[in-house]
Amino acid sequence: MSTWWERRLDELDALEGYPVPEADELSEGKLDANENVLLPKALLVALAQRALETLDPRFYAIEEARALVRDLSRYLGIDAAHIVLGSGGDQLIDLVTRMFVDTGTRVVTIAPTYSFYRIRGALAGARVIEVPLREDFSLDLEALLRAAYGARLLFLCSPNNPTGNQFPLAEIEQLAREFSGLLVVDEAYVEFAAETALPLLARSANVVLLRTFSKAFGLAGMRLGYLLAPPRLSRIFAEKVQYPYPVNTFAVRFARLLLDAYDEVCATIEIIKREREWLRAELRALGVRAFPSQANFVLFEVGDRARALWRHLAEHGLRVKYIGEVLGHGACLRATVGSRETNRALIARIREVLG
Repeated sequence: MSTWWERRLDELDALEGYPVPEADELSEGKLDANENVLLPKALLVALAQRALETLDPRFYAIEEARALVRDLSRYLGIDAAHIVLGSGGDQLIDLVTRMFVDTGTRVVTIAPTYSFYRIRGALAGARVIEVPLREDFSLDLEALLRAAYGARLLFLCSPNNPTGNQFPLAEIEQLAREFSGLLVVDEAYVEFAAETALPLLARSANVVLLRTFSKAFGLAGMRLGYLLAPPRLSRIFAEKVQYPYPVNTFAVRFARLLLDAYDEVCATIEIIKREREWLRAELRALGVRAFPSQANFVLFEVGDRARALWRHLAEHGLRVKYIGEVLGHGACLRATVGSRETNRALIARIREVLG
């Protein structure tokens, strides 16, 4: 007869986990995790050295974290009372879910999207409902609101991963207005996009935004993100839900220096946007359907040759993400936007398979 904790382990073992990819040699050919490989490493190394010179790792990052919140307040043009730091966007997703979800309640999201919303909702004991996007990747607002009736949380990734499109602000605001629960908008890729849902913080009491330093700011390995919410929600989250000392001093100091160097970050973002459109154009020239993107990656349809192409690219040091069939389209791959040299190599290897 098994013990209660063995039965619990059986329950957990049956749940979906997040599929962490196998370790690869770090290189500009690693195009499967949407890291910012174009932000100059020399800049980051120089800032890291400055961060080390000005911190004392023997102490918790209390004052430094408060200073970063003030910096973010100026960067975003909002009151600091809206902002809570976290150890990456994933930690914030997990804690927001735990804050509002009980066993048997419902969590709603779209499909396809970032799988962590589904995974963390299920771990909290919620019934997770995924509402498919339309074939053109737009929101089916009627179906989404119908599914969300009585739900606790609605997760919306915008720009969305893996489709790359950003949802219109008017539609996000309609969801916030007509949904009785909490609307969590994940803006991990917003710096690469045309607009933000930030104005909704002043107009909607049930909107939470999630941001990260892992994408545009090139700090994926530092695990630093932040939550934006109405002040009362942010205060309770920080005081009752968040860990006592959730962020490390080095990452916080590094992020402050990057905000000071924001002109260089912006320059890299503009390069990524140009390379994104170049890559889409080259894929289309090969007869490949490359979907529009407002993120730092491109989703493209390959069909029944997707697996063979994915293996061929990996064999030549180009690691992209295999996505599979998407909303009636054939099997797709997702490639992080790289440098022009890397993008040329990617196109050349794709041409070898697709002809």
